Amino acid sequence: MSDGNEPWALYLLIFILVAVAIQQLQQGLGTARSLRRQKQKRFASLEAAGNPASLEELRRRSTRWSQSFLARHANQLIVQSGTQLAWSTIALMGLGLTLVMSLLLPVPASGALRALLATAVAISLIEGWLRIKRARRIARFGEQLPDVIDVIVRSLRAGHPLAVALNLVARETPHPAGHEFALVVDEVNYGRSLSEALEHLSDRVGYPELRFFVASTAIAHQTGGNLGEILSRLSRMLRDRFRLGRRVRALSAEGRFSGYALSVLPVALFGIINLVSASYYADFWNSAAARPLLAISIALLLVGNLVIYRLVNFKV
Repeated sequence: MSDGNEPWALYLLIFILVAVAIQQLQQGLGTARSLRRQKQKRFASLEAAGNPASLEELRRRSTRWSQSFLARHANQLIVQSGTQLAWSTIALMGLGLTLVMSLLLPVPASGALRALLATAVAISLIEGWLRIKRARRIARFGEQLPDVIDVIVRSLRAGHPLAVALNLVARETPHPAGHEFALVVDEVNYGRSLSEALEHLSDRVGYPELRFFVASTAIAHQTGGNLGEILSRLSRMLRDRFRLGRRVRALSAEGRFSGYALSVLPVALFGIINLVSASYYADFWNSAAARPLLAISIALLLVGNLVIYRLVNFKV
C-alpha cells in the first residue's frame, strides 16, 4: 500500500470497525427490548397452561442477553447518568471521536492498530463522560434524599397514606428526585407492587443509601410499623453522614488536587511539546526502547494515581 493511499485506507478501516460495532450493539439492544416485550405474554400463557418446565426454559433463554456484562453495564450506565440522548446519537458521537482520535494519536502504528487504539480511546472518553454525568446525578439525588424523606414523614404524620406522600414528593421535588419518584407513582398506578417499584427506583438511581429507604419502606408497608419514625431517624442519619463526608472532602482537598496535577501534567507537557516541535520525539519513537519505556511510564503513572486515590478517598 502506498503512502498516498494509506490515510484513506485507515479512515475506511476505522469507519468499518466502528460501524460494525455500533450495528451489533444496537441489534443486541433491540433484540433485548423485543424479548422483554414478548416474554410477558409468553410467560402468562405458559403459567395458564401449567407448564413450569417450559416456563423456566423460556426465562433462561430470554434473559441470556440481558445477563451479559456488556449489555448490563451499558444500559445501567446510560440509565443512571440520566442522559436524554438516544443510542444512535451516542453511537454517532463515538464514531466522530474515533475519527478525531485517529488523527490526533501521536503513536506511530499500522492502520489496524491505530484504528483499534482510536476506538478504545473514543469508547473510554464516552464512558468517562457518562460516568461523570452519573456521579453528578447521584450526588444531586443524595442531597435531595433527606428532604424527600422529611416530606414523606410530615405527610404520614398528617394522616396521609404512603401513596399520597409519594405523589406529593413527585409533584413538589425538583429533578432528579421528583422525576424518579414520579416514575414510582406511575408504576404503582399501573399495577406494580410498591416493593417492585422501589427496587426499580434504586436500580435506576444507583445511590447506595437509597437501599435503606427502599428496605425500610417496603418492610413497613408490608408488615406494618411506625414508618414515620423509622424514616425520621433515617433522615437524621443521612444528614449526619453528609456533614461528615463534606468535612472529609475538605480535609483531603489538597491531596486530590495533587493527584489531578500529577495525572494531567505529563500528558499536557507531552502534547504541548509535540505541538511546538513535532520532531522532538522522532529519535525516541524510532529507538527500540520507545515502547517498553512508554509502557513503563504509563504503568507507573497509573500506579501513582491509584495510590493517591486510595489515600484521599474515604468511605463515610
